Amino acid sequence: MKMRDTNFDPDNQYLNKLEGINFQPIFIMGVQRSGTSILYKILTATQLFNQVTAYHLIKYPEILHNHINNKEQNVKKDLADYFKQHFQSDRGIDSLNITPDFPEEYGFLLGQKTEQARLTPKNLPIFVELCKKIQFISDSNGPLLLKNPWDFSNFTYIKQVFPNAKFIFIHRNPLKTLNSQIKAMRYLLKNKSNYMALLSPGYNHIFNNKLQLTYYRFLYSSNTPLRVNSAIKTLTENADYFLKNIELLNEEEYICVRYEDMCKDPEPTISKIIEFLGLKIKSNIPYCDFIKTRETILLKEIQIRKLIIFKKMKAYLSYCGYSEKDMGQDG
Repeated sequence: MKMRDTNFDPDNQYLNKLEGINFQPIFIMGVQRSGTSILYKILTATQLFNQVTAYHLIKYPEILHNHINNKEQNVKKDLADYFKQHFQSDRGIDSLNITPDFPEEYGFLLGQKTEQARLTPKNLPIFVELCKKIQFISDSNGPLLLKNPWDFSNFTYIKQVFPNAKFIFIHRNPLKTLNSQIKAMRYLLKNKSNYMALLSPGYNHIFNNKLQLTYYRFLYSSNTPLRVNSAIKTLTENADYFLKNIELLNEEEYICVRYEDMCKDPEPTISKIIEFLGLKIKSNIPYCDFIKTRETILLKEIQIRKLIIFKKMKAYLSYCGYSEKDMGQDG
């Protein structure tokens, strides 16, 4: 099963219907493995938002066609059957179940079309078309909830092109974020994920090239510090960008939450977000049912770099309210 890019896509005949379609973008902003997926899943469960799903990305060339011709449910059913035949029940890197309606990252579509997963002037038209398609086939009055970790350090550009955008920043203890990033990539490189291969041609290409696969497995292994050091550098740069630019947004445009607070007691965090957005919960939702706590065992390569990480990210840690004890620097 492949995502197509052709002049004969079924949706092309219906693109004129997108004229005049508007959307209110709300971006969940967080780096990879900071809790964006579970936050996205909980918020979409409130049924207050339109959202990007696996179905929208995998069947992108035909989602208008399927909706207009009443084929959407049948196509989703076929896709669900395909998932059951070829995938495990969850993503493996976490306990989130894979379904056609699973909330997904718009960056997969951008990467597939332009090889750049974050928003740029080049892929902006594709992103806008995606948003308008989803808005057309969903609740036309509902705000559009979006997430893409690659855009965490891109919110100034996003605000420039979408002045009405609102941002939900989610922060997580850097030690656990880095730990999860490395473990997730090791998992994805150990055995091919058919689900990830559907969404990311680049990932699929790695498994079709034995030399490249061997290289990436070595790069993410414990045999070299290269990838861990690179991940620390990237996370530090993202944190520095956030601290430098967050004041460019006003208080009505963004809210910050912490992953740990959400996991401990999700109701206050979700209620605060909903209130910030000026929305009202339609029904009581057991948010705790979405949270599956797991013990975090830090990798040795993260353990021995705790002091380095603490020093590099001290200002960010202070901003987010993480103490030295949280970072294991209490003696």
